[in-house]
Amino acid sequence: MIYNWKTIVKNSIPLLTICVIIEIFAGQILQLNQDKLFMIPIFLISIPVINGIGGNLGSILGARMASGLHVGYIEYSAKDKNMHQNLITTILLGVITYFSLAIIIYLVAIFWNLAEDIELIEFTTIILGAGFLLILVISVISIVTAFWSFKKGLDPDDMVAPVVTTVGDTVGIIFLFVLIGGLPLI
Repeated sequence: MIYNWKTIVKNSIPLLTICVIIEIFAGQILQLNQDKLFMIPIFLISIPVINGIGGNLGSILGARMASGLHVGYIEYSAKDKNMHQNLITTILLGVITYFSLAIIIYLVAIFWNLAEDIELIEFTTIILGAGFLLILVISVISIVTAFWSFKKGLDPDDMVAPVVTTVGDTVGIIFLFVLIGGLPLI
């Protein structure tokens, strides 16, 4: 399969349009829940971290899936051992990263007096919980998108990153607010 910039743009425009609409929805969730963020400001620093790590790990997994499918290292099968190993590694890396960064964010927040209303254990549990759930969703989305686009003759490298980062931004915000204590959508 030969890819050129015209093919990439033609295949990407519909997907990117959908991604923009989903990102607007994520922004609305943030706006509707901004009171919670102002009450416990440590979560303001946490949102970019949660979404960034989720998107990065999902994109890495997707790139590994795409490369594996292209060179035959990974077979188009849900039972592929290499795919399972990549999935487990991504989840483990996500848990370690979210745990470490939750502690670092908390320490930084103490320095800025932003952690007065929440204890370390509670904060770490919320961040780790939101991160773990996000990694699970992002991993599944990454693998499904890579397999689907490969099967349809589209380049998974062009499809996985936008889907993973968009879904990750939205789902990461939702999981965080659910774990903070409810998510009023209206």
